[in-house]
Amino acid sequence: MRPILDKWLDYTETDRDLRRAADRSAYILTGEEDFLIRQVRDRILTSLISPGAETMDLVKLVGDGRPSSIDSNRLLAEIRTPPLVSNHKVITLDQSGFFAKPGKDHLTAELTDALTSLPENCHLVFTEETVSAAHPLLRKMRRQGALTAKLGRQSLADLQRWISVLCSREELRITREAAESLIQRCESSMADIFNELTTVFLYFRYKQHRDITLSDIDYLCREDLTGKIFDLTDAIAAGRIEQALERLDVLLARREAPLFIQTMLARQTRDLLVASEAGTSDGIIASGVTQSRFFARKLAQQARRFNLERLEVMLENCFQADYAVKTGRLAEEDALSILVIRACGGN
Repeated sequence: MRPILDKWLDYTETDRDLRRAADRSAYILTGEEDFLIRQVRDRILTSLISPGAETMDLVKLVGDGRPSSIDSNRLLAEIRTPPLVSNHKVITLDQSGFFAKPGKDHLTAELTDALTSLPENCHLVFTEETVSAAHPLLRKMRRQGALTAKLGRQSLADLQRWISVLCSREELRITREAAESLIQRCESSMADIFNELTTVFLYFRYKQHRDITLSDIDYLCREDLTGKIFDLTDAIAAGRIEQALERLDVLLARREAPLFIQTMLARQTRDLLVASEAGTSDGIIASGVTQSRFFARKLAQQARRFNLERLEVMLENCFQADYAVKTGRLAEEDALSILVIRACGGN
Protein backbone atom coordinates (compact mmCIF):
# COMPACT_ATOMS: atom_id res chain seq x y z
CA MET A 1 0.00 0.00 0.00
CA ARG A 2 1.27 3.48 -0.90
CA PRO A 3 1.90 5.55 2.25
CA ILE A 4 0.52 9.11 2.24
CA LEU A 5 3.41 11.60 2.40
CA ASP A 6 2.12 15.00 3.44
CA LYS A 7 5.53 16.68 3.34
CA TRP A 8 8.48 17.55 1.11
CA LEU A 9 10.89 14.66 0.59
CA ASP A 10 14.62 15.10 0.08
CA TYR A 11 16.67 12.98 -2.33
CA THR A 12 17.37 10.19 0.17
CA GLU A 13 13.68 9.84 1.05
CA THR A 14 12.66 9.99 -2.62
CA ASP A 15 15.21 7.29 -3.46
CA ARG A 16 13.85 5.11 -0.66
CA ASP A 17 10.27 5.46 -1.95
CA LEU A 18 11.30 4.64 -5.52
CA ARG A 19 13.12 1.53 -4.30
CA ARG A 20 9.83 0.47 -2.70
CA ALA A 21 7.94 0.98 -6.00
CA ALA A 22 7.30 3.63 -8.65
CA ASP A 23 3.56 3.38 -8.17
CA ARG A 24 2.39 6.85 -7.22
CA SER A 25 -0.26 8.67 -9.22
CA ALA A 26 1.89 11.78 -9.45
CA TYR A 27 5.43 12.96 -8.74
CA ILE A 28 5.96 16.69 -8.20
CA LEU A 29 9.66 17.59 -8.37
CA THR A 30 11.20 20.97 -7.62
CA GLY A 31 14.41 22.42 -6.18
CA GLU A 32 17.79 23.90 -7.07
CA GLU A 33 19.53 20.71 -8.20
CA ASP A 34 18.36 20.15 -11.78
CA PHE A 35 20.70 17.16 -12.13
CA LEU A 36 18.85 15.24 -9.40
CA ILE A 37 15.46 16.30 -10.75
CA ARG A 38 16.34 14.89 -14.17
CA GLN A 39 17.79 11.74 -12.60
CA VAL A 40 14.65 11.07 -10.53
CA ARG A 41 12.35 11.83 -13.48
CA ASP A 42 14.26 9.51 -15.82
CA ARG A 43 14.28 6.78 -13.19
CA ILE A 44 10.48 6.98 -12.88
CA LEU A 45 10.07 6.82 -16.67
CA THR A 46 12.37 3.80 -16.93
CA SER A 47 10.37 2.00 -14.23
CA LEU A 48 6.96 2.65 -15.77
CA ILE A 49 7.43 2.67 -19.56
CA SER A 50 8.31 -0.53 -21.44
CA PRO A 51 11.48 -0.27 -23.57
CA GLY A 52 10.60 0.96 -27.05
CA ALA A 53 7.13 2.15 -26.04
CA GLU A 54 8.13 5.75 -25.32
CA THR A 55 6.49 7.17 -28.46
CA MET A 56 3.15 5.58 -27.54
CA ASP A 57 2.94 5.61 -23.75
CA LEU A 58 4.98 8.70 -22.84
CA VAL A 59 3.51 12.18 -23.38
CA LYS A 60 5.57 15.34 -22.80
CA LEU A 61 3.94 18.72 -22.18
CA VAL A 62 6.03 21.87 -21.70
CA GLY A 63 4.75 25.17 -20.32
CA ASP A 64 6.21 28.54 -19.44
CA GLY A 65 5.22 28.66 -15.77
CA ARG A 66 1.62 29.75 -16.41
CA PRO A 67 -1.19 27.16 -16.23
CA SER A 68 -2.70 28.58 -19.43
CA SER A 69 0.47 27.58 -21.31
CA ILE A 70 -0.56 23.91 -20.94
CA ASP A 71 -3.26 22.67 -23.33
CA SER A 72 -5.80 21.52 -20.73
CA ASN A 73 -8.02 19.81 -23.31
CA ARG A 74 -5.13 17.70 -24.54
CA LEU A 75 -4.05 16.92 -20.98
CA LEU A 76 -7.56 15.74 -20.09
CA ALA A 77 -7.71 13.60 -23.24
CA GLU A 78 -4.31 12.03 -22.51
CA ILE A 79 -5.29 11.25 -18.91
CA ARG A 80 -8.40 9.44 -20.15
CA THR A 81 -6.56 7.50 -22.87
CA PRO A 82 -5.11 4.17 -21.61
CA PRO A 83 -1.56 2.99 -22.39
CA LEU A 84 -1.08 1.10 -25.65
CA VAL A 85 1.93 -1.14 -24.97
CA SER A 86 3.16 -0.63 -21.41
CA ASN A 87 1.18 -1.37 -18.28
CA HIS A 88 1.41 2.33 -17.46
CA LYS A 89 1.10 5.66 -19.21
CA VAL A 90 3.23 8.61 -18.11
CA ILE A 91 2.59 12.29 -18.79
CA THR A 92 5.46 14.65 -17.96
CA LEU A 93 4.66 18.32 -17.38
CA ASP A 94 7.56 20.77 -17.31
CA GLN A 95 6.94 24.25 -15.83
CA SER A 96 3.16 23.86 -15.81
CA GLY A 97 2.68 26.49 -13.09
CA PHE A 98 -0.16 24.41 -11.65
CA PHE A 99 1.24 24.74 -8.11
CA ALA A 100 2.40 28.36 -8.13
CA LYS A 101 0.61 30.84 -5.89
CA PRO A 102 -3.04 31.01 -6.93
CA GLY A 103 -3.79 34.00 -9.12
CA LYS A 104 -6.03 34.87 -12.02
CA ASP A 105 -4.82 31.87 -14.03
CA HIS A 106 -6.95 29.23 -12.23
CA LEU A 107 -7.39 25.62 -13.31
CA THR A 108 -10.86 24.49 -14.31
CA ALA A 109 -12.85 22.34 -11.90
CA GLU A 110 -12.83 19.56 -14.52
CA LEU A 111 -9.03 19.54 -14.72
CA THR A 112 -8.63 19.74 -10.94
CA ASP A 113 -10.93 16.73 -10.54
CA ALA A 114 -8.96 14.79 -13.17
CA LEU A 115 -5.62 15.55 -11.48
CA THR A 116 -6.88 14.34 -8.11
CA SER A 117 -8.58 11.16 -9.38
CA LEU A 118 -6.15 9.71 -11.92
CA PRO A 119 -6.68 6.23 -13.42
CA GLU A 120 -4.52 3.52 -11.84
CA ASN A 121 -2.50 3.11 -15.04
CA CYS A 122 -1.80 6.84 -15.55
CA HIS A 123 1.03 8.70 -13.81
CA LEU A 124 2.00 12.38 -13.93
CA VAL A 125 5.55 13.67 -13.42
CA PHE A 126 5.79 17.42 -12.80
CA THR A 127 9.09 19.33 -12.88
CA GLU A 128 8.45 22.81 -11.55
CA GLU A 129 10.54 25.88 -10.79
CA THR A 130 7.95 27.43 -8.47
CA VAL A 131 5.76 25.46 -6.07
CA SER A 132 3.71 26.83 -3.18
CA ALA A 133 3.50 24.36 -0.30
CA ALA A 134 0.11 25.81 0.64
CA HIS A 135 -1.43 25.42 -2.82
CA PRO A 136 -4.82 23.62 -2.51
CA LEU A 137 -4.15 21.38 -5.54
CA LEU A 138 -0.79 20.27 -4.13
CA ARG A 139 -2.39 19.34 -0.82
CA LYS A 140 -5.24 17.45 -2.52
CA MET A 141 -2.83 15.48 -4.70
CA ARG A 142 -0.69 14.60 -1.68
CA ARG A 143 -3.78 13.17 0.02
CA GLN A 144 -4.32 11.02 -3.09
CA GLY A 145 -0.79 9.59 -2.78
CA ALA A 146 1.30 12.01 -4.85
CA LEU A 147 4.97 12.34 -3.92
CA THR A 148 6.41 15.85 -3.61
CA ALA A 149 10.20 16.21 -3.57
CA LYS A 150 12.38 19.26 -3.10
CA LEU A 151 15.81 18.36 -4.47
CA GLY A 152 18.31 20.98 -3.37
CA ARG A 153 22.08 21.29 -3.48
CA GLN A 154 23.77 18.39 -1.73
CA SER A 155 26.12 18.69 1.24
CA LEU A 156 29.88 18.48 0.84
CA ALA A 157 29.90 15.00 2.41
CA ASP A 158 27.15 13.75 0.07
CA LEU A 159 28.95 15.14 -2.98
CA GLN A 160 32.23 13.56 -1.89
CA ARG A 161 30.53 10.17 -1.55
CA TRP A 162 28.87 10.57 -4.95
CA ILE A 163 32.16 11.51 -6.62
CA SER A 164 33.86 8.55 -4.95
CA VAL A 165 31.15 6.19 -6.26
CA LEU A 166 31.49 7.57 -9.81
CA CYS A 167 35.26 7.12 -9.65
CA SER A 168 34.95 3.59 -8.25
CA ARG A 169 32.76 2.61 -11.22
CA GLU A 170 35.68 3.62 -13.43
CA GLU A 171 38.08 1.69 -11.14
CA LEU A 172 39.69 4.97 -10.10
CA ARG A 173 40.46 6.60 -6.77
CA ILE A 174 40.31 10.31 -5.99
CA THR A 175 41.96 12.14 -3.10
CA ARG A 176 39.84 14.16 -0.68
CA GLU A 177 41.62 17.39 -1.70
CA ALA A 178 40.94 16.72 -5.39
CA ALA A 179 37.25 16.01 -4.75
CA GLU A 180 36.82 19.10 -2.58
CA SER A 181 38.57 21.29 -5.14
CA LEU A 182 36.32 19.96 -7.91
CA ILE A 183 33.21 20.64 -5.81
CA GLN A 184 34.42 24.17 -5.09
CA ARG A 185 35.20 24.91 -8.75
CA CYS A 186 31.76 23.72 -9.80
CA GLU A 187 30.00 25.55 -6.94
CA SER A 188 28.44 22.22 -5.84
CA SER A 189 26.53 21.82 -9.14
CA MET A 190 26.18 18.08 -9.77
CA ALA A 191 25.74 18.59 -13.52
CA ASP A 192 28.97 20.59 -13.73
CA ILE A 193 30.84 18.09 -11.54
CA PHE A 194 29.61 15.20 -13.70
CA ASN A 195 30.71 16.98 -16.90
CA GLU A 196 34.17 17.70 -15.49
CA LEU A 197 34.56 14.10 -14.30
CA THR A 198 33.63 12.84 -17.78
CA THR A 199 36.72 14.65 -19.11
CA VAL A 200 38.86 13.29 -16.27
CA PHE A 201 37.68 9.72 -16.90
CA LEU A 202 38.44 9.92 -20.63
CA TYR A 203 41.95 11.19 -19.88
CA PHE A 204 42.62 8.48 -17.30
CA ARG A 205 41.43 5.73 -19.63
CA TYR A 206 43.92 6.98 -22.20
CA LYS A 207 46.77 7.33 -19.69
CA GLN A 208 45.80 4.16 -17.77
CA HIS A 209 46.37 5.89 -14.43
CA ARG A 210 44.39 5.02 -11.31
CA ASP A 211 44.74 7.85 -8.76
CA ILE A 212 43.18 11.28 -9.34
CA THR A 213 45.03 14.01 -7.44
CA LEU A 214 44.63 17.76 -7.06
CA SER A 215 47.22 18.36 -9.77
CA ASP A 216 45.10 16.30 -12.19
CA ILE A 217 42.04 18.43 -11.39
CA ASP A 218 44.14 21.59 -11.90
CA TYR A 219 45.32 20.29 -15.28
CA LEU A 220 42.06 18.87 -16.66
CA CYS A 221 39.20 20.88 -15.16
CA ARG A 222 37.93 24.44 -15.21
CA GLU A 223 40.08 27.00 -13.47
CA ASP A 224 39.66 27.36 -9.74
CA LEU A 225 38.43 30.92 -9.16
CA THR A 226 38.60 30.48 -5.39
CA GLY A 227 42.19 29.32 -5.78
CA LYS A 228 42.99 32.40 -7.88
CA ILE A 229 41.56 34.62 -5.12
CA PHE A 230 43.77 32.76 -2.61
CA ASP A 231 46.75 33.50 -4.88
CA LEU A 232 45.79 37.18 -4.98
CA THR A 233 45.44 37.45 -1.21
CA ASP A 234 48.77 35.61 -0.79
CA ALA A 235 50.45 38.38 -2.79
CA ILE A 236 48.53 41.01 -0.79
CA ALA A 237 49.64 39.39 2.50
CA ALA A 238 53.26 39.63 1.34
CA GLY A 239 52.78 43.28 0.32
CA ARG A 240 53.92 42.53 -3.25
CA ILE A 241 52.04 45.12 -5.31
CA GLU A 242 53.44 44.09 -8.70
CA GLN A 243 52.71 40.39 -8.12
CA ALA A 244 49.21 41.16 -6.81
CA LEU A 245 48.41 43.27 -9.89
CA GLU A 246 49.73 40.48 -12.15
CA ARG A 247 47.38 38.01 -10.44
CA LEU A 248 44.56 40.50 -10.79
CA ASP A 249 45.32 40.72 -14.52
CA VAL A 250 45.04 36.92 -14.76
CA LEU A 251 41.50 37.12 -13.37
CA LEU A 252 40.55 39.99 -15.68
CA ALA A 253 42.01 38.10 -18.66
CA ARG A 254 39.52 35.31 -17.90
CA ARG A 255 36.78 37.89 -18.54
CA GLU A 256 35.70 37.90 -14.92
CA ALA A 257 33.72 41.08 -14.20
CA PRO A 258 35.68 43.53 -12.00
CA LEU A 259 32.73 43.90 -9.61
CA PHE A 260 32.54 40.11 -9.29
CA ILE A 261 36.28 39.92 -8.46
CA GLN A 262 35.78 42.73 -5.95
CA THR A 263 32.91 40.83 -4.34
CA MET A 264 35.02 37.65 -4.17
CA LEU A 265 37.88 39.61 -2.59
CA ALA A 266 35.49 41.12 -0.02
CA ARG A 267 34.14 37.65 0.78
CA GLN A 268 37.67 36.26 1.13
CA THR A 269 38.56 39.13 3.48
CA ARG A 270 35.44 38.47 5.57
CA ASP A 271 36.29 34.74 5.68
CA LEU A 272 39.84 35.57 6.76
CA LEU A 273 38.46 37.71 9.59
CA VAL A 274 36.38 34.75 10.79
CA ALA A 275 39.36 32.41 10.37
CA SER A 276 41.61 34.77 12.31
CA GLU A 277 39.18 34.78 15.23
CA ALA A 278 38.47 31.02 15.00
CA GLY A 279 42.16 30.16 14.99
CA THR A 280 41.99 26.53 13.85
CA SER A 281 40.53 24.66 10.88
CA ASP A 282 38.03 22.96 13.24
CA GLY A 283 36.94 26.37 14.50
CA ILE A 284 36.54 27.64 10.93
CA ILE A 285 34.33 24.67 9.99
CA ALA A 286 32.27 25.19 13.17
CA SER A 287 31.76 28.85 12.17
CA GLY A 288 30.00 27.76 8.98
CA VAL A 289 32.40 29.51 6.58
CA THR A 290 33.14 26.22 4.82
CA GLN A 291 32.45 22.51 5.21
CA SER A 292 35.74 21.63 3.54
CA ARG A 293 38.66 20.75 5.82
CA PHE A 294 41.01 21.37 2.89
CA PHE A 295 39.85 24.98 2.44
CA ALA A 296 39.56 25.52 6.20
CA ARG A 297 43.26 24.67 6.51
CA LYS A 298 44.11 27.06 3.67
CA LEU A 299 42.11 29.85 5.32
CA ALA A 300 43.75 29.21 8.70
CA GLN A 301 47.23 29.33 7.14
CA GLN A 302 46.52 32.52 5.21
CA ALA A 303 44.80 34.24 8.14
CA ARG A 304 48.00 33.92 10.18
CA ARG A 305 49.68 36.27 7.67
CA PHE A 306 47.29 39.13 8.51
CA ASN A 307 46.38 40.91 11.71
CA LEU A 308 42.77 41.75 12.55
CA GLU A 309 43.24 45.49 12.09
CA ARG A 310 44.60 45.05 8.56
CA LEU A 311 41.73 42.74 7.58
CA GLU A 312 39.17 45.19 8.96
CA VAL A 313 40.73 48.02 6.93
CA MET A 314 40.72 45.82 3.79
CA LEU A 315 37.03 45.04 4.26
CA GLU A 316 36.21 48.72 4.75
CA ASN A 317 38.19 49.54 1.59
CA CYS A 318 36.11 46.95 -0.31
CA PHE A 319 32.95 48.80 0.69
CA GLN A 320 34.51 52.15 -0.26
CA ALA A 321 35.54 50.82 -3.68
CA ASP A 322 32.03 49.50 -4.29
CA TYR A 323 30.56 52.89 -3.33
CA ALA A 324 33.00 54.72 -5.63
CA VAL A 325 31.91 52.59 -8.60
CA LYS A 326 28.20 52.88 -7.88
CA THR A 327 28.39 56.67 -7.52
CA GLY A 328 30.39 56.98 -10.75
CA ARG A 329 33.55 58.38 -9.14
CA LEU A 330 35.71 55.51 -10.42
CA ALA A 331 35.58 52.99 -13.26
CA GLU A 332 35.24 49.36 -12.14
CA GLU A 333 38.79 48.26 -13.08
CA ASP A 334 40.36 51.41 -11.62
CA ALA A 335 38.53 50.94 -8.32
CA LEU A 336 39.63 47.29 -8.17
CA SER A 337 43.29 48.10 -8.93
CA ILE A 338 43.35 50.85 -6.28
CA LEU A 339 41.76 48.45 -3.78
CA VAL A 340 44.49 45.85 -4.40
CA ILE A 341 47.30 48.43 -4.17
CA ARG A 342 45.94 49.80 -0.88
CA ALA A 343 45.52 46.25 0.49
CA CYS A 344 49.20 45.60 -0.26
CA GLY A 345 50.11 48.63 1.83
CA GLY A 346 50.51 51.13 -0.99
CA ASN A 347 49.28 54.71 -0.67
